[in-house]
Amino acid sequence: MSSLDLADGLRLMQQAGEGGYFGHEAHLRFAWAVLDEASDLADAERVICLTIRHAAGIGGNPDKYHATVTIFWVRLLDHLRGAHPDVTSVEQMLEVHPALGDQTLPERHWSNLDSEESRAAWVEPDLIPLP
Repeated sequence: MSSLDLADGLRLMQQAGEGGYFGHEAHLRFAWAVLDEASDLADAERVICLTIRHAAGIGGNPDKYHATVTIFWVRLLDHLRGAHPDVTSVEQMLEVHPALGDQTLPERHWSNLDSEESRAAWVEPDLIPLP
């Protein structure tokens, strides 16, 4: 597999959103698709962050992008995929791990996700470490 770029990210984002509202589950489907195509986790994180930041910017909401939260979901999804190789979709993973659907899950790991530092770049959790 080769490194992905913004065009790949936008293509996968469009497919994940299925032309509708791009909510939490669509974000997870997008991350799943990128993890499928990326050369490794670092490549997936890079293209997911790039694409979501770009989409938020062109949508007029650049402040909606949050680096730490984005990377949290990518790493959690990657971990769960590794722990459950028989699960082949976000929908199936949500059945196995319903907490994946809880958008407030990152708040259990960080005490201050409102900081500029955590919005701009990855910050290690200060409450509960990631698996």
